[in-house]
Amino acid sequence: MKSMGHFHRLLGYLNAVHVVRNTRLISRASNAVSVPPDLYDALESSELKHRRHPGIRSHKRTSLPPKLLEAVKTVLETRDVRQLREGATVLRAQLWSRHLPVEADTIRQKAAFLERQLLPDQLESMSPEERDQVEEQVKAAVLKKLRHETYHWKAFNYDEFGSGAYLVARLAADYAALNRIFSEIKHLNQTFVPKTVMDFGSGVGTVFWAVQDLWPRKLGEYFSVDASAHMNALARLLVQGGDPNGNVKLQAYFQRQFLPASDKIKFDLVVSAFSLMELPSMKQRLETVANLWAKTSGMLVLVENGTLAGHRAISEARDFILTMASHSQTEEGNVVKEAHILAPCPHDQECPRNMEKVKVPCNFAVEYDDSIFSEKKNKGQTLYSYTVIQKSSTISEERHWPRIINPVLCRSRHVICRLCCDDGNLKEIVLSKKRNGRHAYRIARCSNWGDQLPLDILPEGNSCSEKG
Repeated sequence: MKSMGHFHRLLGYLNAVHVVRNTRLISRASNAVSVPPDLYDALESSELKHRRHPGIRSHKRTSLPPKLLEAVKTVLETRDVRQLREGATVLRAQLWSRHLPVEADTIRQKAAFLERQLLPDQLESMSPEERDQVEEQVKAAVLKKLRHETYHWKAFNYDEFGSGAYLVARLAADYAALNRIFSEIKHLNQTFVPKTVMDFGSGVGTVFWAVQDLWPRKLGEYFSVDASAHMNALARLLVQGGDPNGNVKLQAYFQRQFLPASDKIKFDLVVSAFSLMELPSMKQRLETVANLWAKTSGMLVLVENGTLAGHRAISEARDFILTMASHSQTEEGNVVKEAHILAPCPHDQECPRNMEKVKVPCNFAVEYDDSIFSEKKNKGQTLYSYTVIQKSSTISEERHWPRIINPVLCRSRHVICRLCCDDGNLKEIVLSKKRNGRHAYRIARCSNWGDQLPLDILPEGNSCSEKG
């Protein structure tokens, strides 16, 4: 764990980066691409179908594991489901419209700016009594304007009803997002099998179920942290199958209400899912992220809602860890970069979304079945932003393939793909069968938002070559 002096220097550095950040637009690529030779040969011989190319991911609607769904139904049998669904509707809207807390420095700067605007130029020529009166009026006006214009962030307090409402509102959506992210990890790093997991802001224990589903019978220890005792109780009840007298089959199943300060015990997989935005300041968010990273031996997964605020929280944490890791030193004093982005970014550079004039979140969509929230309309879709940061320096070559960051636009004779590329830039390419060849065109046409595009984008001025 780095010293707090080191932490504050990095915090100052990150603040400076946000000020001097340049603006750049999504660029139109040359449209010249080539298909990697091995992939070309497999497609040419029909050994591989275009719709099964190696960048494709499953986009099937996600369902909760049968055991979890049965446990939820058992839990809800003893509760007022109608009232919980009403509460869940309100909670869903509140969580989705949530913003990051406004920093105290920002409020002070805005107050000083408003005071300068409202204070008259003749203040020095006034009598002390007049000056005091004017200053009091200005302060009252500034406070009123700040109350009206400043976002009032407030921490959620999940009591028994609130925990049940969260279960109904978010379990299916959270599980779908985590299932998709863990599937991405499994695809890009097939040797990674988490045997120990830390779940920060664990809520109703969705991470536990997603890990068990993707890596069945591999989990040896699950350590969860959530400030709400009611959330912890509900999470344990689900693991017990909804039976208060049931047993937890995993012996090393631990629950805590506070994040341990020590980083002596490390975990293969550390997850913070939909929790960073519940922390009251950037300083506390980054201190928590540093703590989680120090407890990570394999991979750290950070997930938030796919809103602009959620993207900012993920991007802030991602940039912080990459900066912190770039300052890491071995005992011999050598600088070693210990953090690499596994997904969704194909690079370790700053997120290019942050450099666009019009701010758009980097997010992805997943569909899911949700009979818990509504029996009639039991299909849902959610957007999520995430990052997977790996400590190992061994990164799959597939990681460098461009990531499709918007829905693919399929036209009659061409396809438009918007990509995040391994050089840290956003690019838009237009592919057609005539210009780019049958294989490149069909690969793009069969791809979806969130997939990787297994093509080499050639530099400006190169002619199209279907085979690399």
